[in-house]
Amino acid sequence: MRPSFFLFALCAAAAPTGCERPADAGAGLAPPPAVAPAARAPSPRSAPATAERAPAPADSAPAPADSAPAPAAAITLLAGGDVCLGKALGQELLRDPTHDPFAPVAALLASADVRFVNLENQLSDQGGETLHPRQPLVFTGPPVGADALARAGISVVSLANNHMWDYGKPALFETFGHLERVGVAYAGAGRTRREAYAPAVVEHRGFRLAVLAVTAIWNQGSLWQHPAREFVAAADAYGVAAAVRAARKQPGIDAVVVSYHGGTEYLDAPLPQARRVALAAIDAGADAFLGHHPHVLQGIEMRRGRPIFYSLGNFIMKVKRTGPAAELGMLARLRLSRGAPPVAEICPVRREGLGAVPLAADPQRAETEAAFIERMRHVSAFVTAEPAIGPFAADGCAPLEGPAKPSPAPPPELARASR
Repeated sequence: MRPSFFLFALCAAAAPTGCERPADAGAGLAPPPAVAPAARAPSPRSAPATAERAPAPADSAPAPADSAPAPAAAITLLAGGDVCLGKALGQELLRDPTHDPFAPVAALLASADVRFVNLENQLSDQGGETLHPRQPLVFTGPPVGADALARAGISVVSLANNHMWDYGKPALFETFGHLERVGVAYAGAGRTRREAYAPAVVEHRGFRLAVLAVTAIWNQGSLWQHPAREFVAAADAYGVAAAVRAARKQPGIDAVVVSYHGGTEYLDAPLPQARRVALAAIDAGADAFLGHHPHVLQGIEMRRGRPIFYSLGNFIMKVKRTGPAAELGMLARLRLSRGAPPVAEICPVRREGLGAVPLAADPQRAETEAAFIERMRHVSAFVTAEPAIGPFAADGCAPLEGPAKPSPAPPPELARASR
């Protein structure tokens, strides 16, 4: 039984105190997000994507007010999937704090104005430990991982994922501090429930992008029943739709994207919950849906001209599985414009060592390109309205050329959620 809209509204109003969902509202689902009605005040959590213009020399006259450049009509967002700076890569960062795991993809990162990834680990000092000695699914990145993100130009990360409690609440709050120290914005977690569910707002040349992040996966059982529910944003189709609409109403917001951590690892098809959240987000006004967690690529769907990436796969994350399915990932490059559907491209990457190789620099480009096309052909069978993939350019990216099939009408309950 789904919660009523009245219950969701009550939860939103009661955000500071925490509104409980009835026990029969869905086992394992977290409460509807408590969305702050107003834009988050500027803070280290909401940061400019690039440095502001340098001040004029002291001996120069100030420019007339009407000579200021107009805000950008569009920006380019580059979005990647799972990034893990713990385990073996965390040890490498401890040995060499200047190590740059993003160096092979520097050209792709430079092609965008705003860069997003899902940060699949806390950033905390555990006395040199980056992987629990007895629990291989518990790990952390060292504090210098934040510096690696900043050096790579990562603008904003999602912290809404199943590893945000690996070393508990102190390490989660330490993560906030390290990201704030280097100026990397974050979404999907915060020191309060209101902060966790509020969007991170990233600005580039006057264009303001709101990033919402939620997780449907939690390693410690149900997130709704866990103390972390006050600090990490959980996935709920109706709550996400309300959060998107609220972000759209914030003054000056030009685009909204939703990051979703969920699904089943190594599964080719998105789960029904992922579909519900994705459709609700797009129908509510999101410009793109960015999925991750399965560690393999899943299908792409176009809805209302907006792309749904059910799983971008791994970006900088070493997993035990081998073979093309686990080794291939992709970056989504989106040209976001005010009031228009984004122009979308996909840029394959292949896992190699502790990092990733982009298609443009891949010494086995032909084989990787063929494997990627075959993978996308296979997973497209599990989605509807999949786009055609155009030819790959010299930079290793290919355009999405519109849906191969028309998008169906939303189910009645999702149509109600998106109104």
